[in-house]
Amino acid sequence: MRSKLISLLLVMALLLASFSTAFAQAEPFCGDLSADDCELLTVAMQNMLGVTSYQASAEYRGVLAGLPGLGIDEAAVTVTVDGSFSYGEEAVAAAAALAGVQTQEDLAAVMAESPEVLVDFYNGWSFDMVIVVDISEELAEALSADIGVPVPDLFSVPVKLVDGVLYVNLTDVAPLLEGGESLAGWLGFEFGPVLEAAAEQGMFEAAATQMEMDPSMLADSPENAALAAVLFAVQSSLSDPTAFEQYMAVSRAEDDVINDMDVAVFVTKMDIPALISSPEFIDLIKGLAESGSLGEGAPSAAEIEQALTMLSFMGPMLFQGLVSESTTAVSLEEPNYIVAQTTLFSWDLSGLLQMAAMTGALPAEEMPSGASLVEFSTSVVNSAFNEPQTINAPADATIIPAESMMAAP
Repeated sequence: MRSKLISLLLVMALLLASFSTAFAQAEPFCGDLSADDCELLTVAMQNMLGVTSYQASAEYRGVLAGLPGLGIDEAAVTVTVDGSFSYGEEAVAAAAALAGVQTQEDLAAVMAESPEVLVDFYNGWSFDMVIVVDISEELAEALSADIGVPVPDLFSVPVKLVDGVLYVNLTDVAPLLEGGESLAGWLGFEFGPVLEAAAEQGMFEAAATQMEMDPSMLADSPENAALAAVLFAVQSSLSDPTAFEQYMAVSRAEDDVINDMDVAVFVTKMDIPALISSPEFIDLIKGLAESGSLGEGAPSAAEIEQALTMLSFMGPMLFQGLVSESTTAVSLEEPNYIVAQTTLFSWDLSGLLQMAAMTGALPAEEMPSGASLVEFSTSVVNSAFNEPQTINAPADATIIPAESMMAAP
């Protein structure tokens, strides 16, 4: 029963966290916003499709703390990305064509019917970014022990895309890779020509067909099959965000200033207790269980329905520490752009674990002494819209030609 409870808990956390990203749609969720505010959001999203260059700073953070079976007190990873981005005319046109792609099925259709769109986008897109990964010391030590190689708690990976060639500097991570000594420095991969050849050979169409298959057929092990099935099911369930809009509320908060730009701030929140007890959410979880996607040790559909029904009655206690929201900041000066976006899913699990301990599902000696938390957050700030960006290929890169990549097993 304990393993089933933990399995249900983690799946629920994954699904609930996914709703934060569902807020960012091609068409904004306006709820009870005024017509003027909804128009402001809509225009800003449309204007973003025409942006030819910009700069962005992003942070992605995940924290798991005080969870039974985790093995360590806290696991935390923070990834920051700072970079400059530029789009040629073909890339802008391709981005507009891809703007409506929100689901696995949409992407499969594009790959099958118009693979040149993906080729144009990749060949016309340029960027120069640095990815920095910061891992909590305890997690880095656990990873080091698991793989037998020292894992640094802080490292960076510079990445560039210029004229269809993807450049990656692996110096910081080379010691973690097999044959790492030869991988230090800049490597350039001719992905543009590879994509063109793949389109000519019909490989996109074949991939689209595979994407439409049963996800369990895409995995090389039962565990991977279960994970693939969960991800496919979650993506499918979120393909129509309007089904859950009744549990969402959006409002305009106090205006702010970001990067010297006056912005309107919109906050979208999810009514988690109402969502948990909704027929849509219960049917979603039951469907995953009935398909076998959650693995052999997962709760049955009947157990899930019983557990979720119990959770709905105890919602005020269990979910008082839960926050699920997103913000969108729109520049007030025309042309309007999306200046910043954030998402936050934070769940204090102390109440749920206490209930598990009271019912005997979790042994008292395994009850965490400190805070029990699942938290995922993202933050992206955009600036320098349509200003020229200087993006050059590294002069000392070792180029991996397209022919070599196409011939690789």
